[in-house]
Amino acid sequence: MRHSDSQSQPGDHRPDAPQDDVGDSSLRIDPWSARWSRLAHSLDLLPSTPVAVALSGGADSVFLLHLLARSRPRPKLLAIHVDHGLRGEESRLDAEFCARLCARLEVPFARRVVELDPESNDLERRAREARYRALADEASAAGLQVLLTGHHEDDAVETLLMRWMRGTELSGLAGLRRETVLGKAHARPEADGLLRVLRPLIALRREEVRSALRAEGLEWREDSSNSTDRFTRGRVRHQVIPEIEAHCGVDGVDNFVEFARAVESFEDELADRTAHLQWEPVAHEPARRSSDMPDLGGRISREHLESLSTPLVRRALGRLIGEGTGQRPSKEVLQGLADDLGSQRNGRRELHQGWSVQLQSDAVHLTPPASLLAGDGAVATLSPPAAPAAPATSAPPSAQRTQPALEEDAPDSPSAVGTISSEGLVLGLPGSVRLPDGRSIVAAFAPTSAPVPTSATVVDIDAGGIDRLRVRFERPGDRFRGLGSPGHKPLRRFLSDLGIPREERGLVPVVTHGEEIVWVAGIRPAESRRVGPTTTRRLRLTLEGARGS
Repeated sequence: MRHSDSQSQPGDHRPDAPQDDVGDSSLRIDPWSARWSRLAHSLDLLPSTPVAVALSGGADSVFLLHLLARSRPRPKLLAIHVDHGLRGEESRLDAEFCARLCARLEVPFARRVVELDPESNDLERRAREARYRALADEASAAGLQVLLTGHHEDDAVETLLMRWMRGTELSGLAGLRRETVLGKAHARPEADGLLRVLRPLIALRREEVRSALRAEGLEWREDSSNSTDRFTRGRVRHQVIPEIEAHCGVDGVDNFVEFARAVESFEDELADRTAHLQWEPVAHEPARRSSDMPDLGGRISREHLESLSTPLVRRALGRLIGEGTGQRPSKEVLQGLADDLGSQRNGRRELHQGWSVQLQSDAVHLTPPASLLAGDGAVATLSPPAAPAAPATSAPPSAQRTQPALEEDAPDSPSAVGTISSEGLVLGLPGSVRLPDGRSIVAAFAPTSAPVPTSATVVDIDAGGIDRLRVRFERPGDRFRGLGSPGHKPLRRFLSDLGIPREERGLVPVVTHGEEIVWVAGIRPAESRRVGPTTTRRLRLTLEGARGS
């Protein structure tokens, strides 16, 4: 049974922070806008993929819905609330809360009601099976093949404990793996394909999620059944402790409860002290990423981390890396990173599946594997051909990936396709060249009286003595003296000092005149081409189609 009820009712969990209108909050440009992109790629999912969200109204599913709704660009969404009807008025208020939230976020909302006998045996298992069938049926009715749930790391641990105690589980769902595939038994017969159930928050802790909601002043609902012993999860809380009392006496129970309260309070404090730390865009983003490339990796100020104690550093990095890569690093890796930060060491540590962390003097950089950035030839390398290269349009796809062609727009032939050579492609004056990832470099003359641009993607250079330029990528032996620098240094060192890892240096285009690099595109022009009072011919170079430009 499906409903679309959206009446307002009291009883929502309200954090201490002032409440902003949820709709207005979703329109703000904020750090949350990129978080879904990172989580999606950790699940081998395009951020733009249409998804259904299992929305219970609890903190975890509310947090996930906000990440999706505030994502830019925003994927097609459907929020599904399953009402088991087992908690009477509270169930109704949960459904109405979800409907109001979706209305404010402008997210389509579906409410499914399942009928269960509250006195039946193994109600917890039957409710879970019915919930997933309803979710799968609603998702398939909307033509969606991906369902997201808000399960986090604490849920995974608790589920393992319950499995150990109970000995039975719904096959394929109770393991809380990052991904589960539901077969046709859970979907309507006419549905095409299988339903992927993904758990994007599996690397996060419960209090990290709630702390993030509290920091934003966002509401959620509390399920009163979690405080009872009707279900296995509640019996862990309400039957194990009496057993302790039977063996250790009242003092033993009191001490245990006080310890639990202290740990809970401490967890809240630790989560609140690190919840504000988020990945910022990668260093010099326009130089290495086109607007079409995935939003992966990031940087965080080293000062922010070094101001924390070692346990907080481990906690913060565990959450950040878990969110950025989809998998928390090992204790050994976290301790090594904490030691490096504490000892003010720079360097690089490998994580998992090709991810790495690079520590620079001012920031910590999270670097994705090159394979995630490559796409269809996005990692640009120009190699000297063994023979004259054929036009890019006649090259086979594999050749285009290993030696990606650049499109050259000459003044007299705007659609001409350039060929690859060891020197790169000619950039006409005026003219443009297109990079394999969709970015372009455009050259045009500018009036000598015009203000000098200050953007990293638009620069003016002194064009005295220049008849033409070339665009290529880093190669051995390159040296560069940037604007304002005291002297030349190897280009690879220049890029490394800026926090650009070796996996992405091949993405940074350089504009050359002969052997001279006149502009590291998206970063800095050359000191030798500084525009000054004696400049009589000024050339404006623009990097178009870059992320963050």
